Amino acid sequence: MNKIRKWAPILVLILLAPLLGAAKCEEGGGGAGRKQECNLVESQPPKWVAGRGKGLISASVRAYCDPRPKSHVTTVWLEREGSDGKSFFQVGQAAEYDKTSDVPPPGGRDYAVTIGCSDGNWRVRANAVGASSDGIPFNFTLPASDAHIAVIRCRLQ
Repeated sequence: MNKIRKWAPILVLILLAPLLGAAKCEEGGGGAGRKQECNLVESQPPKWVAGRGKGLISASVRAYCDPRPKSHVTTVWLEREGSDGKSFFQVGQAAEYDKTSDVPPPGGRDYAVTIGCSDGNWRVRANAVGASSDGIPFNFTLPASDAHIAVIRCRLQ
């Protein structure tokens, strides 16, 4: 009987492991209980790029969808840290990709945003809305915790 008590917690963990892994596949995408067909990840953290004046800040996200969704609109923007050292605020225009040719293929596609340079701490954010291959609507945002914060120092050209 002591052997059973000793091994019972390990047996329970072994039996529950597949269920915990499967739960991760159910997040986001279209609502509770649906398999996520699309995902957003940061593909290029904000970086300084040489250009007129002080240069530019450029960043991008990558969208993956499998299978290809019926529709997909991706919006990408840059945020700069506020003077309080805690808050981030959108700066400049967001880049919106909403054409049929902008729908990401199963291998994924990068979506970029670029603005004029200003010194500070920057991160890229993005949102995707659309309809999955079976017509189920989705709307999700790249979590702020997944965005790399980059220190940008502009340089005159």
